Amino acid sequence: MNGNNDQYQYIEELLPRFCEGLTTEEESLLVEKWIAEDEANLKLVNQIHALHLAVDTRMIKRHSDIDKVLAKVKRRIHEQAVSRWEWAQRIAAILFIPLLLGCLWLYYEKDDVKQTVQMIEIKTNPGMTTSIVLPDSTLVCLNSESVLRYPSHFEEATRRVELEGEAFFDVTSNKEKRFIVKMGGQSQIEVYGTSFNVEAYAKDNKISTTLIEGTIGFIYKDKDGKAKKIGLKPHQKLVYELSSFKTQLYTTSGETETSWKDGKIIFNNTSMDEVLRMLSKRFNVEFVISNKNLKDYAFTGTFTQQRLERILEYFEISSQIKWRHLESDKIDEKRQKIEIY
Repeated sequence: MNGNNDQYQYIEELLPRFCEGLTTEEESLLVEKWIAEDEANLKLVNQIHALHLAVDTRMIKRHSDIDKVLAKVKRRIHEQAVSRWEWAQRIAAILFIPLLLGCLWLYYEKDDVKQTVQMIEIKTNPGMTTSIVLPDSTLVCLNSESVLRYPSHFEEATRRVELEGEAFFDVTSNKEKRFIVKMGGQSQIEVYGTSFNVEAYAKDNKISTTLIEGTIGFIYKDKDGKAKKIGLKPHQKLVYELSSFKTQLYTTSGETETSWKDGKIIFNNTSMDEVLRMLSKRFNVEFVISNKNLKDYAFTGTFTQQRLERILEYFEISSQIKWRHLESDKIDEKRQKIEIY
């Protein structure tokens, strides 16, 4: 290779494959030598690696041309003036996906070598869902208006993530490393390898978790501030009221609680309040109930990829429930309002 420009060009071609573990031994040694030359090179490689960890490649291909994305990433290699935060913002702007991605770089000492940990934050927009594969191969499906935070790699004895909103977890088993989901109200879920759903929206003032397979422990504070732990068995649902500190256990098939991740809505003798809450999350609308007697209604049915209007028409035919769109004078109204009467 002749000159620095040729070397940069060759490194640019190797970096994406290096981050995916697809380079030969000779190519890997060349990249590692380049990384050792400058701390900025190490940071850049970690940033590109975080991109591969944080975003489902299949989703990138649906919304953008991955070659164009990586080309823009590689052009950053010798741009010394770009800060880490600017770089992360540009990457997020390049990817046309229904979520927001942010990274916070933390440094720690290990074996006298400075390492980089990226705290990755995934946010879903209203009415959108996405899937994330964590560094330990745990699969997380993130529901509408939710936030998931996790490190780019799990170095400690415990695998910790933070959740605001709703997510379905299919956790990779590792008996030596507990998996912890931290939520609001000083509560968390302990896992060793299992699948379960968690709903922890701050506006709901409650947290619920539904176990599909395996075992989990729900840890919370009682009214006296003492830590309590409740073990769940498959097909059990726990609801924790944040204001009263009370918990309730239910038996459930889990279909209603987890159908959202498969693009379905399943009602099984579901109350009107819960039906409208589920539809509000799915379609990003706000319901106004003008007939209070309707709260006693319950519904059963399965909907796959149906429009909201179609579902409401079903309610109208089966239960004589009426609905209409409400006009708003507010230009910046984020949610459409629908009256149920």
